Amino acid sequence: MGNIVSYIQENQRTFAESPFNPVDSLVFSTLCYFNYEASGLVDPSSPERVLLHDVVALADWRVLTCASWLEDAKDTRAFLHAVMASRRLRDVALAFYANERSSAVEKQFSATTFLVPGAAGADGPLACLAFRGTDGSFAGWKEDFNLCFKDVIPSQRAAAAYLSGVASAVEGPLATTGHSKGGNLAEFAALAADERAFARLAGVYNHDGPSFLDDPSPRMRDARFAALLNKTVPESSAFGMILERRADYRVVRSSALSVFQHEPFSWQVEGCDFVYQEALNPSAVFFDEALDTWLRGKTPRERERFVDTIYELFASTEAGTWAEFQENLFANTRRMLGSGTKLDAETRSFIWQTLGSLGGILKDETVKRFKPAPPTWLPRRREAYDRKGRKQ
Repeated sequence: MGNIVSYIQENQRTFAESPFNPVDSLVFSTLCYFNYEASGLVDPSSPERVLLHDVVALADWRVLTCASWLEDAKDTRAFLHAVMASRRLRDVALAFYANERSSAVEKQFSATTFLVPGAAGADGPLACLAFRGTDGSFAGWKEDFNLCFKDVIPSQRAAAAYLSGVASAVEGPLATTGHSKGGNLAEFAALAADERAFARLAGVYNHDGPSFLDDPSPRMRDARFAALLNKTVPESSAFGMILERRADYRVVRSSALSVFQHEPFSWQVEGCDFVYQEALNPSAVFFDEALDTWLRGKTPRERERFVDTIYELFASTEAGTWAEFQENLFANTRRMLGSGTKLDAETRSFIWQTLGSLGGILKDETVKRFKPAPPTWLPRRREAYDRKGRKQ
């Protein structure tokens, strides 16, 4: 078994020879994290198409991956080498790159359209609209937290407008995809699309992205949308199960533990598909049920106050990114949840109980996964020792 890096390395067939599949959608969901404007080859204000291969071959990789989870991921360089050498991705072009951020309205939005030749047969290239997930900053995550109390966030409106714009600019089939918040945006854009654009959709891919506080469209219950939607979450998913009430997601095996399974490079691939298991791990089930019950037991105003408080507590640790926060995870957590914080007693009690119970489950899961099997010679040695002991 491998991951999306080994998948790119081993699957050298073109899209005309091997159809577009869910693993491809995760590849494009990962590629949309690149800072394409920093490459000097992509102009966000221009609809001009640029070959993905040329961007990866000519750009400074440190600049290209800066300020995203790719910056620190151990497989990033292997991923870039694989993309650059891929026959399958050789003729893929990108266009309509958008990158918008506004602290005033708590918005972080970015999307890239990948034009995939051969993926749609004689109808022309497939336009795969990939929506970027959250970057590594706390400011970027604030908009994600707002999903817990807002029916629509600014990035969702931008995603719907982006799909409408691309649909009017290109012909042929469309697909939307995204990882993390990008998966939520991929779903929302499809749900909000006008009927002509919706009829052109060949797939909607949500990779470990949260669901919705309330159904954003009656299309959520439409059999046509259900047939298009492909939602995947890792076995210990926390983020992708937030607000999820449906059961039509698939669980992917991961090589990582706990929240680190959110990273796409940890998702296991075999052949041209993911490696699936039947259900979530106990830790994910516990976290999902606890958080969902708590969220739905609060009014929108209470959830907003809680989210704002948690965000301020994260900011109070002086860490600017999740990577910096995790470098001193336990010290920062104590600082956030200590008696000197402004959390009310009920909220503090809930957080401590949740973290304590989740920690116990994660510990059991870790022991179970890494406990070595007993040596085959152990029973024989024990019997010899017992017999020897009895004779003495």
